[in-house]
Amino acid sequence: MHFVQAKGILSQNNGMNIYRGCSHGCIYCDSRSKCYGFTHAFEDVEVKDNAPELLEQALRSKRHKCMIGTGAMCDPYLPAEKELQLTRRCLELIDRYEYGVTVLTKSNLVLRDLDLLQSINKKTKAVVQMTLTTYDEYLCRKLEPNVTIPSPFAVKVFWNIDSPERAFENILPMPPPCVSIFTFGVCHTIEPFSVIIDSPLLR
Repeated sequence: MHFVQAKGILSQNNGMNIYRGCSHGCIYCDSRSKCYGFTHAFEDVEVKDNAPELLEQALRSKRHKCMIGTGAMCDPYLPAEKELQLTRRCLELIDRYEYGVTVLTKSNLVLRDLDLLQSINKKTKAVVQMTLTTYDEYLCRKLEPNVTIPSPFAVKVFWNIDSPERAFENILPMPPPCVSIFTFGVCHTIEPFSVIIDSPLLR
């Protein structure tokens, strides 16, 4: 892990990567691709130490409110976040300036920030998306050796978010051998909520 002073934080589509790189170890991850221009090892996570300051500048300068997204490329709740709390500080700013947020993560550390997500959700909109590739613990440890065990985490997140329509299960990607066991297990577990499934078998 190394720290940098970034020049900017929001993309043209209002997405942000507070951390660049990842320690989850997912065997299918495409974020390692050379097309993303990484100049360091993917597992050597780059931390944008000034992310909250940059985000506040960006939010204060915007003319219109919008959704701020994080986690599309690199998880905002990597283990380092537990101590650094950069994601939490960014959520505090999003809450203060009354923007919406979309968070995509594999980590149960997001539960720490449910107070902020619920506060944002009351004012605008907060969408929490969990990427869960398999319902099976053994298979999870093979595909994603360093992530949270899926089912108990999913249930707790879904039942703590204010509005069911704003909690989503992001099953992306789903390897072909996992389709039947995962679809049965997860859809049964989170029946009241929206499920997004993507698998080579379903295309």
